[in-house]
Amino acid sequence: FDAWRTHSAMFNIKGVVTPTLIQHGEADVRVPISQGYELYNALKRQGVPVKMVVYPRQPHGIQEPKLMLDAMSRNLEWFDRWVMGKS
Repeated sequence: FDAWRTHSAMFNIKGVVTPTLIQHGEADVRVPISQGYELYNALKRQGVPVKMVVYPRQPHGIQEPKLMLDAMSRNLEWFDRWVMGKS
């Protein structure tokens, strides 16, 4: 339990300020979507810039080519804004 707690995002969320893009598969059985929403809401409550995108039919890793392209495009937009400082 201690190792799990040490690596749990929810147990270590206090003080997080990093803008976060959450991309979650609707059919993810490894990390239930409820945990994605829990993380999103916790970050939002702390005032962290956060966006959550839910991909329909997708498991833990996005597999449909069209949705993979969408995820990569969103990643690039997010990095441009929050890493490169572009508007």
